[in-house]
Amino acid sequence: MAVDSDAGALEPRLQEVDLRCASLLESSNAVRWEVFAKASVTRQTEVRQGRLKRSVQIEESGIGVRSWDGNRTGFAAASALDASAARTAVETARAGARAGADPMPPARLLGTVPVAPGPDMPPRGWAQHIAGELGLALAGLSGSVLRLERVVVQEGRYHWTLSTGDGWSADHGRMVASLLLEVLVGDRPGIWREWVHISDPGSFDAEAVASRLGNRILLTRNRVATDSGLHDLILHPEVTAQLLAAVSPLFLAADDARDPLPRLLDSSGFLASFPLTLVDDRSDPGAPVVSPCDGEGFPANRTLLLEEGAPRHRVASWADAHRFDEIPRGGAVRLSYRDRPATGLTNLRVATRDGVPPGELLAASRRALYVLRPLAPVVCDFERDTYSLIASGVWLRRQQVRGWHPVVELSGSLGTLLRRIAVVGEDLCWFQTAHGFVGAPSLLIRRQPVVG
Repeated sequence: MAVDSDAGALEPRLQEVDLRCASLLESSNAVRWEVFAKASVTRQTEVRQGRLKRSVQIEESGIGVRSWDGNRTGFAAASALDASAARTAVETARAGARAGADPMPPARLLGTVPVAPGPDMPPRGWAQHIAGELGLALAGLSGSVLRLERVVVQEGRYHWTLSTGDGWSADHGRMVASLLLEVLVGDRPGIWREWVHISDPGSFDAEAVASRLGNRILLTRNRVATDSGLHDLILHPEVTAQLLAAVSPLFLAADDARDPLPRLLDSSGFLASFPLTLVDDRSDPGAPVVSPCDGEGFPANRTLLLEEGAPRHRVASWADAHRFDEIPRGGAVRLSYRDRPATGLTNLRVATRDGVPPGELLAASRRALYVLRPLAPVVCDFERDTYSLIASGVWLRRQQVRGWHPVVELSGSLGTLLRRIAVVGEDLCWFQTAHGFVGAPSLLIRRQPVVG
C-alpha cells in the first residue's frame, strides 16, 4: 500500500490505527497490550560520474501488537495502516498466543525525554548537488588522482507511535540521511567505498568530508613496506568502530554462568585502560538514531557502559533484565514494526571530552603502524581472550610515512589490547557496523604484535 510522500504527515493515520487496535484489544480478553505503528519514506538517489542514474522512493508502514491475557503472550505484525491491518495484527497476536508471563514493563516505569527537533528533508536535487561538490573537492585535493565514481544518497523520514493498554503513549518523527561513496584511485584496480552519516543536510560540508576521506586514501599511494614485531598502533576511527562493534556483546545483559566479561578483566577489575569510556547514548541529537524512549517506552538515556576502563552498566530489554537480574535502564531496540523489542545498543559511543587533536595523537608515538581500514570483520574470541584484525595501514616514523602495508594481520590478547590504549582522539565519526551504529575516534595503542 502506498503511503503519503511525507511520513511526518502520517501522524493522524498512525494514531487512528492505534485507536482501532486498542478498541479490538479491549473487546478481547487481553489484560495488557501494546501497539507500535510506524511509517517511513526513504529516497535513494544514485549519481554515477556526476550524472543522475536513478532515484527510487521506498515507502513502508505497518503495526506491531503485543498482548497478554494473564497466562498467554502474543505478538503479530501487519503491513499498512488501515482497519484491515489493525484487525489482522490483533487477531493474529491473540490466536498465536503462547503460555508465558507478562512481557511488558509496568506503566509506572514508562516515559519520554525531550528530543531536539530534527532537520527537514532536503529538496529533490540535493543528492546530485552534493555528489558534484564531493567529486570536485576530491579531484582538487588529489590533483585528479581520486575520481568519484558513484554516490548513493539515502534520505528518509519516519514517524512512529507507541501506546499501551495502561493509557501511556509516545510518538516521534525524524529525518535520517547517509551516503555511500565509491572512489577510483589513479590507475589502481578496485574501488574505495566509504559510508558517511549526515546529521544535518543543511550544514553538510562536502569539502570537509572530501578532505577527511581523500587524505586517508592518498596515504595508500606510498611505496609498499612490510615489518613485523611489537609496534605502537594508531587506529583510524573506522578501525576503532569495527573493533568496538566486535566487543559490544560484552555490554549486553548475560547469564552469569555464560558471561565472558569477568574472564577478560584484570586483577583490579578493569577491561580497558583509563582513557577509554564508552556510553550508549540514545538522546544525542548528532547520533544516527535519536528517540524520546527506547523500544518499550523507557525514557531514553545515556547509559554508562565503561568508565575509564572499568565496566559499569549493561543494557537489557525488560524481559532480559528479569532473566539476568539486571536493573532495567531502557535497553530495548525496535527498528521495525515487525520486531519485538530486543536487547541491543543503539548508539555506542566513545567519550571524547578529554580527546586530543589527531596531530597530537600522531606525535605521541615515534614509531607506529597507522591502521587505515579493516579488510575483514574484526573477530574476538571472548573465551580465549583473543582478537584478530586484518587491515591495511602505513608505517610512521616521527609522523613521517615510510611505506604502505596493503595487508597486515594484528592478533593477540584482547584484554591486553584494550588495556594498552594510551590516547583517545577527538576526531569522532559515526559508522554503521554489523552490531549497530558506533561513534569512534582515533586511538593510540602501545606495543602490539604485528605480522606482515
